Amino acid sequence: MAVSTGSTNVLTRRFPAFESVDYRRLFLSASFTSASAWMMFLARGWLVFELSGSTTVVGIVTFAGMIPSAIVGPIGGAIADRFDRRRLAMFASASGIGVHVVLATLTLTGVVEAWHVIALAAIGGAAWSSGTPAQDALLPSLLRSPDHLMNGVALSGIARHGSRLLGPSFGAAMLATAGVGYVFLIAAGFLALSFWQLYLIEFRSSEGGAAPTVIERPPLWRSLVRDLADGVAYIKRDPRVTLIVVLVMLHCGLTMAFDSMLPTLATMVGGAGEVYGAIIVGLGIGAFASTIGLSVLGNTPVRGGALAVAGVGSGVAMVILGVATNPATVIAGAILAGGSQSAFVVLLTIFLQQVTPDEYRGRVLSIYTMIAVGHMAFLNFGYGWLADGVGVRPLLIVPGVLWVSVFVAGAMTIPELRHLLRRGDFRPRAIALDPVLGGD
Repeated sequence: MAVSTGSTNVLTRRFPAFESVDYRRLFLSASFTSASAWMMFLARGWLVFELSGSTTVVGIVTFAGMIPSAIVGPIGGAIADRFDRRRLAMFASASGIGVHVVLATLTLTGVVEAWHVIALAAIGGAAWSSGTPAQDALLPSLLRSPDHLMNGVALSGIARHGSRLLGPSFGAAMLATAGVGYVFLIAAGFLALSFWQLYLIEFRSSEGGAAPTVIERPPLWRSLVRDLADGVAYIKRDPRVTLIVVLVMLHCGLTMAFDSMLPTLATMVGGAGEVYGAIIVGLGIGAFASTIGLSVLGNTPVRGGALAVAGVGSGVAMVILGVATNPATVIAGAILAGGSQSAFVVLLTIFLQQVTPDEYRGRVLSIYTMIAVGHMAFLNFGYGWLADGVGVRPLLIVPGVLWVSVFVAGAMTIPELRHLLRRGDFRPRAIALDPVLGGD
């Protein structure tokens, strides 16, 4: 890389995961992939809203883009535990490029219809969900030291959530000037950059980075079913992982499933495409700021407090969005939502990476993503459908209040969660697995 030694030393002292050149390439690849995904989210949502004028249709296209994670994601995770994770991620990027180019062509030629956007959202979602588990599972193999894992996962959170600022900023500018078709082209260009960074990664593993002990395996498709079942069994067997999965399920369902309502919310507060774009950028600003902060957070009890603040903040942000009556308040609520929600998910991902052995990593991460995004997909569809009848405000306020109530109640009554919030770490596993012990 064309970076001075002094600059590199400063960077790696603060972000030790960047000591690995391959990790830096993975970081850039994930950044470009996520920026592309958020540009597509921005452009698809506004395009179908213009074509149909219906929040329900926006909910359908959001559902179509997310639901493949519940179907393809776990299969991709099982495959990622068996094959070269880098190649799987490259294949996913290449597939996404094709989808974006087709949608851009349909839009720029003026023949696009809502069903085109929905169908291509589903195909693009399948490509994204097949590549994400491979990238996530590849990450620990690229680090120079296991001690860099927390920093590496937090930086990955910057790539994934912080690019909510980069992608929508480009997308909003293009949407307001050149039009939605060019947003799709720029999104394809970002995916091409992601593909190139994956190509440059030098790490290779015939078993996709899994544990070195390899056993004789049955034919692929029969084995995939068994591998997925083993992943589910591991999640159920380890109460730490079970807790993380339940938390992300409730959090994503109650505080992160408002995407389909944003175009309507933007028009309600006196705006149009510009305000809609500003809301998405506000989400990105918050996400970027919070994940930067987490990336320099050490292995201290502070991260337990950060998880508590992020959990409560996620619900409060939903209430602010629900009561807002002007663009400034909506954008402020979006910044809080992006920061708190991203921090909560990144922290849970850090804890999950720390406690999951590598031979299960791809499967566990894909099931984790399946549950999180699957709930967001179904509830985005449901909220979009309900919003045409009851309005968006109750569908923002009520879930936000419900999440805060559930989270606070869990912190008071579940010993494992209480310990995590107080200490920033789980209890030793021998204690965590003992159902008799319930205290800290």
